[in-house]
Formats: sequence, structure tokens, C-alpha cells
Amino acid sequence: MKKITVCLSAILMAMPVFTLSANDENKTMPEYSMLLMGGGLAACSSTSTRDCLSNDVFSAAAKKHSVFQLTAENLQAINSPGFWSEDRIIEQQQTLAILEFLRGQLANDRVSERELQRLWRSAEIEVDGIWVSGRTVYAGLNGRELNFVLDQLEVPVMTEKSANRTSQRSREFADLANTKNQFTVELYQKFVAMAQQVAGEQRKPRILVVTASSRDPFAAVDFYTNLFTEAGADVSWLPISAAYQAAWQSGDKNSCAELDKHLAEQHGTYQRQRVYPDLMTQKTEFCQDGSKGAVAKIRRADGIFFNGGDQSLTLKALRLDDGSASAELQQIERMLAAGQIVVAGTSAGTAVMSGGSFNGQRTPMITNGDSFNAMQFGAFDLPAPEVGCDKDLSCSNGLAESHLTYSGAGGLGLFRWGVLDTHFSERGRQGRLIRLLHDTQSRFGFGIDENTGLLVGFGVNPEQPAVRMAVLGEAGVYVVDMSNANSSGEGNALTLRNVVTHYLTRGDELEINANLMRSRFANWKFAPNNPAQPLLSSGEIFERDNYKQVSHLLCLTQARQAEGRAMKVGQGYAVTIYKDHSSYTRQGSFRQQAEDVAYCSYRNMMVDLQPAN
Repeated sequence: MKKITVCLSAILMAMPVFTLSANDENKTMPEYSMLLMGGGLAACSSTSTRDCLSNDVFSAAAKKHSVFQLTAENLQAINSPGFWSEDRIIEQQQTLAILEFLRGQLANDRVSERELQRLWRSAEIEVDGIWVSGRTVYAGLNGRELNFVLDQLEVPVMTEKSANRTSQRSREFADLANTKNQFTVELYQKFVAMAQQVAGEQRKPRILVVTASSRDPFAAVDFYTNLFTEAGADVSWLPISAAYQAAWQSGDKNSCAELDKHLAEQHGTYQRQRVYPDLMTQKTEFCQDGSKGAVAKIRRADGIFFNGGDQSLTLKALRLDDGSASAELQQIERMLAAGQIVVAGTSAGTAVMSGGSFNGQRTPMITNGDSFNAMQFGAFDLPAPEVGCDKDLSCSNGLAESHLTYSGAGGLGLFRWGVLDTHFSERGRQGRLIRLLHDTQSRFGFGIDENTGLLVGFGVNPEQPAVRMAVLGEAGVYVVDMSNANSSGEGNALTLRNVVTHYLTRGDELEINANLMRSRFANWKFAPNNPAQPLLSSGEIFERDNYKQVSHLLCLTQARQAEGRAMKVGQGYAVTIYKDHSSYTRQGSFRQQAEDVAYCSYRNMMVDLQPAN
């Protein structure tokens, strides 16, 4: 496998440092202490060769995909009476009938998940005189049920035995040098450079990888530990998770021996001892060492990275049942404030950073929802509905699967200046962020696009801003300021006007000090000179990246406003994006991989939202 040598010197020389007092052991405060990424990073790995420049990078021993086997024992485990509810007996029986049919075809063969899905969906069998479609059965399972079935069928991927070595669990490998998307490479390397600044020049930076956001917290361990090793760091997995925290809070001294039970209850994941025996042993030993051992690992680290998935799981991993910070989170808080550690997150690992208090107001953490349902029904301070709960009508608290939910108590609280949202422009999440800010009376929101990072630096003396931010990567960060917004009506009759929005792209900066936000465009951007005044509109403003597309054209031209609608079954919202006397736009291009990437940033673009019929 190719190795990559990361040159950090140029990056580090360009990064100013801030010296703390002698009481802080002459530590230096990095320019940026956090790198918050919007998800969508596309790194080359042995299980994702479509993201590689070349397909012949990895050896035959590298894990190419997960493997599944339909044995009688595995099917019996699926038939567990303790899992299926009484009103899902038909789905249970039909699923087992389809899988028994496939077992007859496959015998003891092992197949990939893609092949298993193909065979399952194409199956047609007769059950009690009724023809059953595999496609219908597959589509009828909710997310919890499908995960349960696949977990019971998954088996470890093993390397082939040779004359002088025994078979071992095959691992996923990463290769940054062979990654197609250089913005992805840049973001990962930037975090390693930030950790290197904390570590100093005498050794490699020590980075901890946290996979607590994953339903299966073992699945991404090999990828991230290998990836950051490739980028030049000394990497370890920090096996903290909701299951670990539940084991310790149970009060049972033997609870660490029952991590499989806690993984099922907290994460909805099963049979991990069989699939990842070495990682389960590592996690069990970590659990037995408790918070004292975990804190010791954190204390030695220069950087800590949080993966994507479900932010509520990471919250459970680092906050106790009463909402208080665990010993592990307290250690991270202390080190982050002192410039002794840098923190990065992607997707859910970014969203969970929201929390704490800003300007006397609690900062919430967003957990679920889309823009249409957010504008129609508002925000709910309730646990997020389970994926697929609409299928079996199992959504709790009267919610639907796509309703907007949040945690009013906030997330980890490492970023207190506003709500963080991710996969932002790509999933049309502008409406849900604005509605959440309104319903929670929060001022600022930051929506980070995919393959994009928001750098965050803390002031260390009264002469500096409380927080400094800058944008890095492929796209941009949508910033909402509700300070001048006004509203009328309630529920789906709510009208919002004068919502101030900004869209900052590569090289742009902003700062917040004394409740005042200031932004600066990159010095290589200039005022657009396109005199066109097109009529800009979108019939599905919150679908895909339509909002971004129309606002981008508004940014580039002399057009004064853009219109959009979000409608379903004759109900929905009308959205107006417009310029006023305070609006500014700047455009520029950045050369990446021999191509010019065009950007357009704007400040003080106004947004109105109102019901439409």
C-alpha cells in the first residue's frame, strides 16, 4: 500500500500562535482549535475504491467489503422472539422465509451486502399459498429491523492463511495520496497540522479517533486509524460510546462484560464480538479501566476526532444520564480552553459540538428533520424518531420520521456561539435551521456544506475577539443571524421576515465579539460585474441544493431577488431571498487539481418565509 509523507512545515509556518501565561506551562494557543466539517468527505479506501485515482492500490489482504453468510444458526438468531413485536410477526415470518429460500441457493457461500440485497430483492417465493416478493419484504422493514437482520448475518472478513501465518481479521485501509478529491485530503491534513502545532516539532502528533456516532462503533475504526496514520499522526482509537457509558452508569461492576447487551440497547447493533473480536476485546478492557483510564488517554492526546452518524449517540457517550459532563468531557473542555488539544468533527461529529450558553441563551443541538416539515410543524425538544418508523407507525411522541427535533439542553457544548448543522446546502437544510433558531430564540446558526470545514479559534486576551472562524474546503458555510428577524402567526401559519443570512466560502473569515459579528471576504475575491438581471425561481427550493443554486445566481448577477416554493399536497411555504442596501457579494476562483473552482460569497442577504397555498 502506498504511503504518504505529509509536509507540515509550510502550513505550520503560516499559522500564528498565541502564548498563554506562565501558569499554563508555556503552552501556545493554536490559531484554530476546532475544525468542524460538514460531512461528505470522500477518501480513497479499500472499501471505497471509487474515490481512488487508481484501483490497484490495495493488497489482496485489505478488506474490500463486509461479508454475510446465511447459516442455520444465523437465521435462528433472526427468529429471536425477544426482538420482533407482536404486530410485526408477518414481517418476521416473511423475512425468514425469503432468507431460508436464499440459503438453499447459496449453501455456505459468503456474499457481499450488495449481492445479498440483490438476491433478496429479486426473490419470489410462495408462502402458505401466497406469492411473496423479496423486494416488498425488504422495503417493508424499518431501519431497526433491517439492521438487526443484517447484523445477525454478518461474519468476519478474514485474510487467507499462508504457510507461515495464521488467518487474521481483514482490515479496511485508506490512502490519502491516491484520493481523487483534494479538498478531502486538504481537510484531513489540516487537522493533522493543527495537532502537530500542539505537539511541537519533536514528535508526531497524537490523535484519538472517536467513533461513538456510529450505530456500529467498530465499523469505521480501521479506516480512521489508518487514514490519520497515513497523514503522519500517531493514532489510537478511543473506544468511548453510549454502550460504555451505560455500562458504567448501571452500577453493576460486571457490566463491562456485558457490552454486547449495552450495544444492542444503546446502538441497535448486534454480534460485534463475532465480527470484530479484537476490537471488542479492546473496548472491554477500556471499559474495565473506566473513566480514569479514558482521561489518561485524552490527557496524552494532541487532537481528538469525532466521526459522523448520530449525534445523540455521541452525546450519550460523553454526558451522563442527568445531563452533566462526564469526566472524559470535562478533560476535553479543560484542554481545549488551554490550547492543549484540538478537536475535529464531521457530520454528526460536528453537530454534537453545539451547546453551552451564548448571550444568556442556551444553545440547542439539532437532531433530525427536513426543511419542509420544519416550516410546517415547527421544532420539538424531543428525541429524534427512529429511521424508518413511518413504515410500521412506530414513531414516538406523535412525530413523523422527518419532523424537526432538537435537544434543548444542547450537545457537548464545545461550540457555544450557535447551532451547527451539516450536509447543509446539499440537503436543502436552510429552512430547518431558520425555523429551529426562531423556535428556540437562538441568534446564530452555522450550516456547513459537505467537504467543507469551519475553522474555529478562541481569543486568549481581552483585546482579541471571543471567537474567530474561517472557511476551508470545497463549498461554504451558511450563517443565519436572527437578531433583526420579526415573525407573526404560529405553527404552519408562521411568517418570518428580515432573516439575515450570509454565505461564506473558501478563505472568508468572521469573528464574534461582544455579541457583534463581523465578516471579511478573502482578498482574492472581487465584486461581480455581471450586469444580467435574470428572473430567479425554484419550485422545490428545499430539495437537493436548489436553494444554493438560486442564491448563487443572485450572488453573481445584478438580480435583486429570487423566489422559491416548498409545496406538498397543496400546502407549503414561499421563500424570498433578496438584497437590500446592506448586501454585499464577492466572487473568485481557486485552482485545485488543475481546475478552477468558482466561489461566490455574500453578506446580509435577506430571507422572508411565509405560508403558500
